[in-house]
Amino acid sequence: MQQTITGLYLNHTNYGDTSVILRLYTLQYGTTSFIVKGIKKKKGGAALLQPFHYLELSSNYRTDKDLNFGNQVRLAKVSYSITSDIRKGTVAIFLTEVLNKTLKESAPSEDVFRIIESLINYYDDAPFIPLFHHYFLIQLIKLLGVSPNLGNHLDNEVLHIQNGIFEYNKQPNKEYFSIASSNAFKQILGTKFDELAILKLTKNTKQNLLENLVEYIETQTEIKRGSIRSYKILETIFND
Repeated sequence: MQQTITGLYLNHTNYGDTSVILRLYTLQYGTTSFIVKGIKKKKGGAALLQPFHYLELSSNYRTDKDLNFGNQVRLAKVSYSITSDIRKGTVAIFLTEVLNKTLKESAPSEDVFRIIESLINYYDDAPFIPLFHHYFLIQLIKLLGVSPNLGNHLDNEVLHIQNGIFEYNKQPNKEYFSIASSNAFKQILGTKFDELAILKLTKNTKQNLLENLVEYIETQTEIKRGSIRSYKILETIFND
């Protein structure tokens, strides 16, 4: 029976000249893929397949199949600022890559779906926030169930990447977050979204924290190290 399925765009690969295999994180079925025939020859069809786009499609979906057919793909919500602001669009590309890798085998979870949806909606509606991608990754760490143990809340506690715990260490090595990024992690963790714009970190701290967060996610979710790469593009976009 045909049904309407809603999902967040994660990735697509070409399937012949005009079709794609479309990967979505859906409300109903978690991460799943669809063959969508002819979408590239339809006017505006390829433009639908963009990071942070929520899509609806029709499908005679069967849970016993790894790949189902989908049709009548359309935007569930128009994201005006994300598609028009190069800074927001670049961040969306990066975070979509992270989601595509970390939600690879995800079962349906309405809580996870709704929290990610609300973060993207806030981001689209708000002025550009330079720390949004850091905030998003820290929220994602919580949603993936790999939040670090915050330790004893002492000075000079740094996050051990493999063990997932803040430990006292005056001179952390490459197995740890730096002292500055460890402190920034806790700052962002305790900041509400609407207060994020007033949180000030140095350029070096933001860059170091982002690198540490990517490494932490790769380690804790057992993704191949170095497989998340698009964050490096952000260095060319943000200079502050």
